[in-house]
Amino acid sequence: MSASKEEIASLIVNYFTSIVEKKEVSEDSADSLNVAMDCISEAFGFERDAVSSILNKSTFKGQSLNNLLSLGSKSPESGKKDDAQNVEVNIPEEDAETKAKAEDLKIQGNKAMANKEYELAISKYTEAIDVLPTNAIYYANRAAAHSSLKEYDEAIKDAESAISVDPSYFRGYSRLGFAKYAQGKPEEALEAYKKVLDIEGDNATDAMKRDYESAKKRVEQSLNLEKTTSEQPRDAGANAGQGAGAGGLPDLGSLLGGGLGGLMNNPQLMQAAQKMMSNPGAMQNIQNMMQDPSIRQMAEGFTSGGGTPNLSDLMKNPALRNMAGSLFGGADAPSTEDTPDSENKQ
Repeated sequence: MSASKEEIASLIVNYFTSIVEKKEVSEDSADSLNVAMDCISEAFGFERDAVSSILNKSTFKGQSLNNLLSLGSKSPESGKKDDAQNVEVNIPEEDAETKAKAEDLKIQGNKAMANKEYELAISKYTEAIDVLPTNAIYYANRAAAHSSLKEYDEAIKDAESAISVDPSYFRGYSRLGFAKYAQGKPEEALEAYKKVLDIEGDNATDAMKRDYESAKKRVEQSLNLEKTTSEQPRDAGANAGQGAGAGGLPDLGSLLGGGLGGLMNNPQLMQAAQKMMSNPGAMQNIQNMMQDPSIRQMAEGFTSGGGTPNLSDLMKNPALRNMAGSLFGGADAPSTEDTPDSENKQ
């Protein structure tokens, strides 16, 4: 509770009175102080004789100005006991209640994530953020929920919010790296995962290191693929016998030019196909890819006798580039990001 103007004025008058009574100043100065006290008491509407009564009932609890200043100047250790008895701690009780409410909502969101109820989890994390928007964990957890729904743009926004709230919180960068990787932006994912390792230092886990290496590998594959594509001649048929492309990507021109027998007899392709068939994620990627109109059109061209397209032209198709990277060299991917942080970081 704040002191009133009357109480503060009474505290000053009480201080001046003590100086005059103890004759700590000259008579002329004492006269000046008496005039000042009369003016102060008149201005704030109280009698000088009532000062002691006012202070005893005030928030100062009858203490003098000297005592209050002495309490304020003590070191934390020397004044710890007196401070606890005489100085009201200025931490509103509702702040603790606010944190507890936000934490409870976060826990509800974590339970929803565990049950794969991602929409509900997002709702609970959003409520927690509305209650306490200064906790980076809530944003990072909501980013994980968005990633689980493949809502990567929203996941990136939340990850960046977590970083903005607490730049030292590694999971904000981890969520950002995962979403960037999923969007096919390995360079940006690599940068985010590098930040995770920088923050954690010697405490970095094997999973964090694997995430970084996965993004690094994808960046290298992307660079090699671009280099290979740029070096391909326009006449792919004349070079159908050339070796496999860089980064583990088979020479598609050679494979397609050799017919079905050539495909079945190519050990590199058969090994990649076996690996792909045992990977549910890769098969899902193929199903998703075949929904792309440009890929369907390309496939129809094969079956209608349109001939084998130029490899350089094929690699200009973003969907086919992503498929090639994931099937023939991108088996490694960052760890799953649908696990929320249960840490209580207020």
